[in-house]
Amino acid sequence: MGRMIRYFASMLPLPLSWRAPLYRLSGMKIGAQVTIDRNLQVTAPDHIRIGDRVTIANAVSILGNITTVNSRLGEAFDVEKTAEVVIEDDAYIGVKATILPGIRIGRMATVSANTLVTSNVPDYAVMVGVPGRIFLVRGQPDDEADNPESAE
Repeated sequence: MGRMIRYFASMLPLPLSWRAPLYRLSGMKIGAQVTIDRNLQVTAPDHIRIGDRVTIANAVSILGNITTVNSRLGEAFDVEKTAEVVIEDDAYIGVKATILPGIRIGRMATVSANTLVTSNVPDYAVMVGVPGRIFLVRGQPDDEADNPESAE
């Protein structure tokens, strides 16, 4: 049932505000005020955790696992992997970005369009390219610097 709900959430022309609740209903761990555009591709949804106020653009792939299915490649070179993907609060994931298993996207981080995320993205960082590289790390916003309790 969860797979069918995720398919409809991904493919139907629904308002953006409807998609996150549908993904949540399918069993994914998704925070409040999350915006998800169409064509989100997800593997191992039980290994994906998305924080509050995250924006996920069109055609993003979040891979909780990768597998070679029936190929001997997986056992010969240990290609298969299943690990949790964590996207922290206020992150932005650009169009057609791909996030591999075991990745953490930090608070207020940005993953640019078409980026292949092969390593963790620190808080406030901007990652670009294939493979993804840290382009810059922004300073902490004034409202969080003034109020250390909000930056837990």
